[in-house]
Amino acid sequence: MDANAGFTRQRLGATYAPDLDLGNFGVNTLRIPGTNGDTYLTGGTPAFLVANWNSMGNSDTGNPFLFRDNQYVANTNLSSTKGRHGLRFGVEHSRSGMNHYQPQGGAFGTPRGSFNFAGSVTALSGGPNANKANSLGQFLLGVPDRLGKVVQNSNPNSLRWKTWSAYARDSWQVTSKLTVNVGVRWEYYPFATTDHGGVKLFDPGTGNVLICGNGSVPLDCGVDVGHGQFVPRLGIAYRLDSKTVIRAGYGMGADSNNWRFFRNNWPLVSNADVQGTTAYYPAASLTGKTLAPYPGLRVGIPAATLPDLSSGVIPLPNNTGVGGATIPFKFRRGYTHSYNLALQREFTKGLVAEAAYVGSRGIRMLTNENINAAPINGGNPGRRLYPVANKNWGDVNMLAPDANMYYDSLQTKLTWRMTGGSVIGLNYTLSKAINWIDNEEVSGTFGVAGGYLFWPYPDYRGRNKALASFDRTHNLQIYGVYQLPFGPKKQWAKSGIVGMIAGGWQLNWLLSRLSGNPLTLSGGGASLNAPGNTQTPDQVGPLRILGGVGPAPVTGASVSCAPTDMSCHYFDPSAFAAVPAGQARFGTTGRNIVRGPGFFNLDGSLSRDFRITERVKLQIKAEMFGLTNTPHYGNPGTDVTNTAAFGVITSTLNLAGRGTGTGGERQTWFSARVTF
Repeated sequence: MDANAGFTRQRLGATYAPDLDLGNFGVNTLRIPGTNGDTYLTGGTPAFLVANWNSMGNSDTGNPFLFRDNQYVANTNLSSTKGRHGLRFGVEHSRSGMNHYQPQGGAFGTPRGSFNFAGSVTALSGGPNANKANSLGQFLLGVPDRLGKVVQNSNPNSLRWKTWSAYARDSWQVTSKLTVNVGVRWEYYPFATTDHGGVKLFDPGTGNVLICGNGSVPLDCGVDVGHGQFVPRLGIAYRLDSKTVIRAGYGMGADSNNWRFFRNNWPLVSNADVQGTTAYYPAASLTGKTLAPYPGLRVGIPAATLPDLSSGVIPLPNNTGVGGATIPFKFRRGYTHSYNLALQREFTKGLVAEAAYVGSRGIRMLTNENINAAPINGGNPGRRLYPVANKNWGDVNMLAPDANMYYDSLQTKLTWRMTGGSVIGLNYTLSKAINWIDNEEVSGTFGVAGGYLFWPYPDYRGRNKALASFDRTHNLQIYGVYQLPFGPKKQWAKSGIVGMIAGGWQLNWLLSRLSGNPLTLSGGGASLNAPGNTQTPDQVGPLRILGGVGPAPVTGASVSCAPTDMSCHYFDPSAFAAVPAGQARFGTTGRNIVRGPGFFNLDGSLSRDFRITERVKLQIKAEMFGLTNTPHYGNPGTDVTNTAAFGVITSTLNLAGRGTGTGGERQTWFSARVTF
């Protein structure tokens, strides 16, 4: 029997800024009521945003923040060998927690207070537009046209979730040639809680936000997460002869997604965001002085209205978003079937080939879907939740386990291990991946813009099933480690000056060649009037991949590539057109219909070890990334209404094949390392 326990603490934060040490600078020094707060992290200078001038004070809406996250895990296992059977049993429990402080109120509000001076208050009504003199004059008078402050309603903003699991496994040596591994695992994911209660959950049936554990609302808000899932596993290995092995496997796994998306649910913060009644009327006075044109102005920032959570039921206000996401009250967690069949054969000494079918099926995978979308020509009144309380809540994200995914592949591998430590390998995968959504992260959670259903309204939902955007049909990798055949105990130049210079060097390389990723074209749809859905263009001609690259973008200038100039287009843009104005319908194209440029890269290195003494070794290495200097092109523009960039590649990827910026350029590194 063995037992293990572990604890991990992650503390991240931006808790130091020079202005924090100034204390409540807005209240005590500037004498502006309503700024700052009652903790160290709400101190510092308020933000003063003056149009056409540099901002003053601390205008960072994401600062400060402090995350203190703890994870605990404990397990115990029992092993027993009985004849041909190797039995193993175990149980495990884990507990994770978030403790976050980060009051955020969009792109304007800060916990210190924010003030905006657009210049309209000091501009002539009916005259020219406000200029930088107007905005500066408005600032000097201390009359902002907008002000606000964000207050986090609980500190810390916390989440807690647990996992329970148990398993039993038997490794059965049936014969000298056949081994069978069979087992079953049980996994249970209770509903999330907070440090002193439950989470905040939007109920789309009533339009209320439930504060789990408060008032008459139960701690789990009535969410049914089931009683766990039993997931079996099976593995078979059969040695056909001394050089041939057949392997097969099947495993079922529960979707282990945790409850982190409840972090941002309303009412996480209270936001005092006030604007003047008209563009020419200020929102407040910062000095307290009375100005004749604006009698009765409030002074400073009014106190934010903190909701009363004690009842456990709070109506979601009009024009307010849910914040994070809601979930179905009957949460049937998804699972994945994974399976493979592989044949491995050694042809000669050191030369091994392998071919395998590898596939998976994801059942009821977690899907980020907007449950408040409208049908074509529905507008805001046609949103699905509008009749609930006759309120416009905008988009409402629900993370629902209700979409399947599919993956099938042929995976091949060839490895040749030579004498002297040299290895040459080749991996090739032919695959296809189909899904409905690529990433279930809620847009904006932790600053990540995640995936979502393009067409969440029930009548159009089937349009989402298509190639996954991470699908790559072909993936070829060729790698090697080659010891140069010079020097002592090698084939050539075993002695002499040539052996001393050329001996002991090692050459490494990795060549990658991949298909491009599928892309979705978008744009147009002014006549669609279906909030929450995505418009795509019509395909009016055959798709032609031209392979052209647009001109390098100039700082401060837009892309310049004429729609008729095919030399700078990756694909022919004339094959697509926006849905004509006046036609309330979706375009004829679907999701991920165009495949972007492929990826080619070759990296290499040359190194040698020098023995200085018995205990000291010196390694000299030269590494070259992007050996062929082949650009890693980004994807072309996909907005059909942006004619100058549609179908035009204007960027390259980084060396990992992801992100933006430069990529594919040859880079050479030289290094020396002493080991002792």
